[in-house]
Amino acid sequence: MTTIESTRLRPASQLTPTSTPLSILDATVVRFAPTGAIWIFNQSADLDQKTLVDRLRTSFIETLSKFPQWAGQLQWAPVNPKGDHTERFNRPLIVYGTDTDPGVEWTVIERPFRADEIVPTAGERASSTTGSQPGVWVGDDFDERLFISSNPLALANLRDYAGLPGMQVQITLLQEGGYVIGIKMAHCLADAQTLMVFVHLWAHNSKKQFGNQPESPLMGEPVFDPTLLDNCAAGDIDSPEPDQTLVHTARKLPLHRYSWWDTSDEGYPAFLIPTTENSKPAEIDYKQVSPSEPAPWGSWDFSKEVRYTQLHFTGAELSKFQAAALDTGSRGDISRLDALLAHLWIAITRARGQANSSRPIYMDLSLGTRPRVSPALPDTFIGSPLFLTHVGGTASSICQEILGETASRIRETMKRFTADAVGAMLHDAAHEVSPQRLWQGFLGPEHTLVTSWLRLQVYEVDFVGGDKPRYVHAVMPKMDGCLQVMDSGVHDGGVDVALYLDAVATGRLLDGDCFRV
Repeated sequence: MTTIESTRLRPASQLTPTSTPLSILDATVVRFAPTGAIWIFNQSADLDQKTLVDRLRTSFIETLSKFPQWAGQLQWAPVNPKGDHTERFNRPLIVYGTDTDPGVEWTVIERPFRADEIVPTAGERASSTTGSQPGVWVGDDFDERLFISSNPLALANLRDYAGLPGMQVQITLLQEGGYVIGIKMAHCLADAQTLMVFVHLWAHNSKKQFGNQPESPLMGEPVFDPTLLDNCAAGDIDSPEPDQTLVHTARKLPLHRYSWWDTSDEGYPAFLIPTTENSKPAEIDYKQVSPSEPAPWGSWDFSKEVRYTQLHFTGAELSKFQAAALDTGSRGDISRLDALLAHLWIAITRARGQANSSRPIYMDLSLGTRPRVSPALPDTFIGSPLFLTHVGGTASSICQEILGETASRIRETMKRFTADAVGAMLHDAAHEVSPQRLWQGFLGPEHTLVTSWLRLQVYEVDFVGGDKPRYVHAVMPKMDGCLQVMDSGVHDGGVDVALYLDAVATGRLLDGDCFRV
C-alpha cells in the first residue's frame, strides 16, 4: 500500500458557527457500528488517476457544502439537569462552522491489484454455484478493511471526540485504472438512506466535473433538521418526568430492552466493558433507570468462525416466495421482502440445528421512521431515524411454520408501528437516562438481525458517466446472524443478501435442499 494523500476536507464557503442537537433516535444509535459502504469500479475510461482524484475531491467539497455538519465536531452535549430533552446525559451534538472543525478525513492510497482480482462481476456472482446452491458467492476472501479507514471516529468509544472526524472517505487506486470509494460514518450522523442521499448527490456533481450533464440527483436535496423527528414524539418530551401512559404504550410494542450496563450477566464479554463504562454518568440514580431484560450473552460464542456469503435471488424467485406466502398466509399485503425474510429465517434456523429446540429465537428487523411518523419525514431527511423491532417464537415452532404464517407475522409486526405508536416510542426514548444503554436487537444463534438497503439504488452510483460499480459492499460487522438486503447489480428484478453466519450453519444452509424455491 502507498499513501498518496491524507488530509481533512471542509466545505468551500465559511459558515456561521452552529450547534445542532441530534434527534432522539440519533442518540439511541451512537453505540451502533459505523454506517459505511464500498464501491468498486473497473477501469475508468481513459482518465489518468490524478485527474480522477482531483475531480472526485472537487465534487466532494462541492457536495459537502450541502452537508456542512459532517465536517463539524460530533460530541456529547453539555448536561443541564434543568434543560430540555437535548441536554440530558449522553445526547449527541454536532458543532460546525468554526475554525476548529475537524473536517472529513480524506485519504487516497494505491494498492497493487486489479478490480477483477478483488471480486467477480455482479453477473458472475449471481450465476456462481456453491455447494448445491446457485446464486451463491462466498465472500470470505473479501477484506473490507483494505478499503475503509481504520482510524477512530468521534465517539467511537462513547468518550473521545475532540479533533476526531464523524466521516471518513478513502479512495483506493487500483492497477489498470480501477478504483474503490469507501465511506464510513458515525451511525448517529447517518443511516444507509442518509448515506445514499449524499453519495448520489456527490456522483451527480462528479459527473459534471467530467463534462457530463446528468439529470437531477437520484434522491433529491438533503433536509437536515433533527427537530422534525423530535416534534413527532407524543406528549411533553422536555418535562422532568415521562408520561406513564405513553411509556406503557411504548413498552407494549415488540422492542427488546437488552441493557449494555449489566456487565455481571453470564457471558458478558470483557472487551465490551470499557465502552459500557464510558456510557454511564458519574452518578446514577438507579430509580430513574428504566427496566430492561437480561441479554442472552451466554448463547453467543465469539470464538466461532463467521463466514460471509452473498446470496442472489432473482425477481422470479421473489415472486414465487410471495405467491406461496400469500397462498398460505392470513394476510393479503405480504410483500416480496416479507416472504424472502420468512424463508431465510426458517432456513437459517434449521441450518443452526435448532429444529428440536424449545428456546426462544428472534428475527430483529431494522425499521425506518421517515414514513411512520406524522407528518411523514421526507426521504432525504438526514440522520439515523431507525429502530429495531422483532418477531419471535420457539426455534422448533419456527422450523415447523409454513412460509405464509411467518411472513404474516413479519408484516403484522411492521404494521404495529403506526404514527401514534412511534410517537409514544419517541417519548419513552427521549426520557432515557442514557439512550445507548438499551439494545433493541442481538446477534448469535438465537437472533437474526436484518437491515434493508432496498430502493436506495446503490448500483446506480456513477461518478464519471457510464461507469457503474462492479461491486457494492455494505460495511457490516462480521458477526453471527447479521443479514443485509440490497438491490442487485444484475437487472433481473432480484436482490442480493449479505449473510454473516457461523461456519457450521453456513455449510448446512448451502448444502441443504430447502434453501431455494
